[in-house]
Amino acid sequence: MKKSEKLLKSKKSAIVFIYGPIAVGKFTVAEILSKKLGYKLAHNHHVNDFINEIFDRGSHISHVMKEDLRYYLLENVARAKISIVATHCYSDNFISTTGLSDPEYIETLEKKLTKLGAKFYPVHLTASNEELYRRVSMNSRKKFRKLTSVKMMKQYLTRSGNDHQTSPKLKNNFVIDNTNLSPQKVADMVIKHFKIK
Repeated sequence: MKKSEKLLKSKKSAIVFIYGPIAVGKFTVAEILSKKLGYKLAHNHHVNDFINEIFDRGSHISHVMKEDLRYYLLENVARAKISIVATHCYSDNFISTTGLSDPEYIETLEKKLTKLGAKFYPVHLTASNEELYRRVSMNSRKKFRKLTSVKMMKQYLTRSGNDHQTSPKLKNNFVIDNTNLSPQKVADMVIKHFKIK
């Protein structure tokens, strides 16, 4: 067996999975990490916008399709031994119309990917509500048709039972409150914490 074939067989997929509430800075941090590490980038709007172009947003079938596609995409990333930074909009008590909760989705994802031999690096970004209100109206959010209304953000965060601070039960979860941290600093913290080379 050639040396290059041996290296390919021994290589594992590394998946940096950044999750947290709307406007916490997932995409910005993911972009920096992708460039620093040379990993591919798959942010949640790649899947969401694609599905929303075909199925009505919030419909049962759109939830089914998003869940199936997210699992399928990341499982095949692991099988192909590709390293990637992925993002996911998270609320601890969100339950899809399929009955799948956000914590259950991420916990199941961790099991599926590690079973396939991938290194799974979960990063839970949090920030104060005041900072989220400030960030949600930033111009950079318009590119992906993201929420930019402070009023709607306040409704989302104060809605009964909304919890974006509690993490799912994961083996090596890294929680970062980035209220007062730059995206660059957060990216450096992730690399250092997980010892990613």
